[in-house]
Amino acid sequence: MMKKESLHGKWPIPAVLLAVAVAVLLAACDQNTPLMKAVIDGNVEETRRMLDEGAAVDERNNYGWTALMHAARLGNKALVEVLLDGGADIDAQDEDGRTPLMRAVLKGHEDVVKLLIRRGADPDLQDEMGFTALHWAINRNHIKIVRVLLEGGADYTLTNERGQTPMAMATSKGHNDIMLMLRKMGARQ
Repeated sequence: MMKKESLHGKWPIPAVLLAVAVAVLLAACDQNTPLMKAVIDGNVEETRRMLDEGAAVDERNNYGWTALMHAARLGNKALVEVLLDGGADIDAQDEDGRTPLMRAVLKGHEDVVKLLIRRGADPDLQDEMGFTALHWAINRNHIKIVRVLLEGGADYTLTNERGQTPMAMATSKGHNDIMLMLRKMGARQ
């Protein structure tokens, strides 16, 4: 008996249907809100409209993420501005303790990091591992973001759960340029 094949001739139709069903279920399992979906799609006007109509700006998905965390992770500065103007909690923490600032730092979005710092994000909040935004910037070797955070008042003396200061982390990772930058700020170890 011959299997029916998809339009591309590579996958049998039941396998294609199964793959689509799995993708839909995985997308739905995080329970992103319609506002989050507009943010993920990069739709500034739809996001603005939804906020004007009363969408809950800080509603959480299954992982404790807010729309602002999605916008920061995606590096969408315009959406970050719209959400902040709409009253988003700039220092909201997800179930791992990560903030919108940390999400922007992790992805290397320097312009969003600058915006969040300028708008009052706390660079010294710690996630469940004790990492601050500065720890994450050093971990990812984002030199420019390290500078932005230090200039924004990040505390380079805070330790993570392993007892590492940002200097100790930079040393263990061999990030010499960051070590020099921290030394200039007064960090010792």
